[in-house]
Amino acid sequence: MAAVSVDQKRALLSVTDKSRLVEMGRALIGHGYQLIASGGTSAMLKENDVPVTGVGELTGYPEIFGGRVKTLHPIVHGGILGPSREAFEETLEMGIGPIDIVVVNLYQFTEAVAAGADEAATVEKIDIGGPTLLRAAAKNFKRVTVVSDPAYYDELLTELESGTGETGLEFRRRMAAATFRLAERYNNAIATWFEDVTESRPGLELRYGENPHQGASLVLPPAQGGEPALSAIGVTQHGGKELSYNNIVDLIAGVKLIGDFDDPCCAVLKHTNPCGFGLGTGVEGLERALKCDPVSAFGGVFAFNAEVDLATAEILAKRFLEIIVAPSYTDEALARLTKKKNVRVLTVNVADFLAKTSGRSRSWGQLELRQDEDTGFPELAEWKLAAGPEPDAATRTALEMVWKVCKHGKSNGIVLGDLTATLGLGFGQMSRVDSTELAVLKAGNQDLDLKGCVAASDGFFPFPDGVEKLAEAGARAIIAPGGSIRDDEVAARAGELGVTLILTGRRHFNH
Repeated sequence: MAAVSVDQKRALLSVTDKSRLVEMGRALIGHGYQLIASGGTSAMLKENDVPVTGVGELTGYPEIFGGRVKTLHPIVHGGILGPSREAFEETLEMGIGPIDIVVVNLYQFTEAVAAGADEAATVEKIDIGGPTLLRAAAKNFKRVTVVSDPAYYDELLTELESGTGETGLEFRRRMAAATFRLAERYNNAIATWFEDVTESRPGLELRYGENPHQGASLVLPPAQGGEPALSAIGVTQHGGKELSYNNIVDLIAGVKLIGDFDDPCCAVLKHTNPCGFGLGTGVEGLERALKCDPVSAFGGVFAFNAEVDLATAEILAKRFLEIIVAPSYTDEALARLTKKKNVRVLTVNVADFLAKTSGRSRSWGQLELRQDEDTGFPELAEWKLAAGPEPDAATRTALEMVWKVCKHGKSNGIVLGDLTATLGLGFGQMSRVDSTELAVLKAGNQDLDLKGCVAASDGFFPFPDGVEKLAEAGARAIIAPGGSIRDDEVAARAGELGVTLILTGRRHFNH
């Protein structure tokens, strides 16, 4: 075994992607680091006259099982996981000294799968030592620098230059986060491959994906019994067909909408867009939700944030719909609704569901986008009157309602409403004027009077034309985030039309 010292700075290198390896090795030596490397990494450095100690020389053990075991040794992992340089005083006699930088990248598993490698070759590309080294180094970020991708080499070199051979804590912390994300993606790729090979899927098998020819599954945390189940996210299914991918997406959209209201309410959604919303318990809330667009409600999702009674269930039972979700049902209501064999009747613990579905992500193969949940409406306490009369209490209540509903439709979004319900909704159009015209059209189709209504827009008005169309339709107050270079022009036009214009300074886009 090679001699070790508490004072000697050391870097461990074990890379599959050997681009810039020699450059990195020489730079580390220039900053006073002794190099340790495994297998092919060590060989390449030696071929280029870069001084390096092989892992086998360090541990006193050769690689075994064709290279499957080489870095999995206490001398290596002790050197990475030791909490401080002082702590190594008691391990030097065992040959364990500090390792300060870990530069590792993983076997190219996804590339092997993409190239159509057979099972044996693919299994050999499942890296064990690499992820273990990376996770150990990332865990010990307060002392150890971990670099998991050549893309970070320039940043590492800059840190070493500016820090006279040392790295900063924030850099180490950031590299640790990147390493754990890499490990997550790597493990997901391996799990997906195994699922494809065994034709198994995690969690619950769904009826189908967005279309019948697409398979889909729902990944859930384990319930009390250990098996993934809807109860793990606060949902119980009482009857109806199995859930499909679209059902789950609509369910999430519906519960998030009703979760934004403390007062009893009912929301009707179609393809995640609200097509009706009403305040009130039972029949009252349902009828208000249905009045502005009963046609689009056909085959929709009906979400309640208060108990559903028999009278409400009788109305629902006469309609064609996909999902009914509520915190609870009376015994009579549940018995009535579960007679409809195709309707999915769900109970939801709203608070539990919202907590466990907080945050949003979308994925396309290996690319995943994540964002925080869009929660709360602090802007409603600080909005700015940009034009027109100050809204009275009733108008404020109506504006708050349409503003909250507007958050839950696809951009561009326009919502028209009164004190208790929506009157017209326009979502997902390519321009805000198109969404405005659609919302007015929906109200007109039901002969709803828009005179004196209020309106919400999920984005700013780039020109006065949207405000003009809303005023022409009968809107007396409009709430929007503002932010256009023409806000003053839009506000001036609203003032000329005698329309109250509220700007919140905060938007709720939903793409």
